[in-house]
Amino acid sequence: MKTCKNLALFTAFFFGSLALHAQTQEPTFFIVETMKTMPGKAADYVKTEREVWKKLHQERIKRGLIQSWNLYEVRYPNGTSVAYDYVTVTQVRGMKGLENPWGTMFAEADKLLSKDELTAAMNIGVLRNLTNSSVYYGTDFVAAKPNAATPSKYQMVNMMKVKTGGDGAYQAMETKLVKPMHVEMMKTGGRAAWGLYSLVMPGGENQPFNYVTSDFYDKWEDMNTANDHFAKTLAKVHPGMTSAVYEKRITETRALVNQELWELLDFVR
Repeated sequence: MKTCKNLALFTAFFFGSLALHAQTQEPTFFIVETMKTMPGKAADYVKTEREVWKKLHQERIKRGLIQSWNLYEVRYPNGTSVAYDYVTVTQVRGMKGLENPWGTMFAEADKLLSKDELTAAMNIGVLRNLTNSSVYYGTDFVAAKPNAATPSKYQMVNMMKVKTGGDGAYQAMETKLVKPMHVEMMKTGGRAAWGLYSLVMPGGENQPFNYVTSDFYDKWEDMNTANDHFAKTLAKVHPGMTSAVYEKRITETRALVNQELWELLDFVR
């Protein structure tokens, strides 16, 4: 009985969250997995991802199982005390893609990889620990170059906590107040893309954050360009609004609980 009750609560939460972002096409989900490498094993881990597991991700795209796969190093924060230092992000389309993003590939791994590659793939656990796996719903996204062949090299990941019942106000703030600022910054330089993502699983009020926004940059120096032109951008996008009012309208809808800077190491799309 308890299992059925939990399943019902999950179903209500999951489809309720999607209803907040109703759209005509299938939803886009992102499977985000965080990794903590063993001491002295970071280079070996990255090599295994690039030279072995990447081949499997390429095959997944060929089969239509996933849309993309990105490997990131967490530039900041870093050190021995952080929970993870690498992140993979796998994009899938719709509930079917979320249900089985690997298809039958594990059963066919010996046909897709050499003996040595298969051994390396299966032994990746000695190089890193998978510390967390989460699912996010792609709520909104805009890019300066939507059809760019290469993803942005850097992204500032902003983790937000929105109180229960505040989803509508928060999303309206992001899409109507903040998003136009990012769009203008893309025109003047300094911002490559911007995305808004809502946490689907794990769920519950005890999660430290339930939304993420990402500010994407193609070059390291671009991270300062947008800040340098903030006042001019605000005056153009929201005439008459002061920076204090702008900041207040943001902070009254959410709490920024953490920020991380990720650097793209490899990708498949």
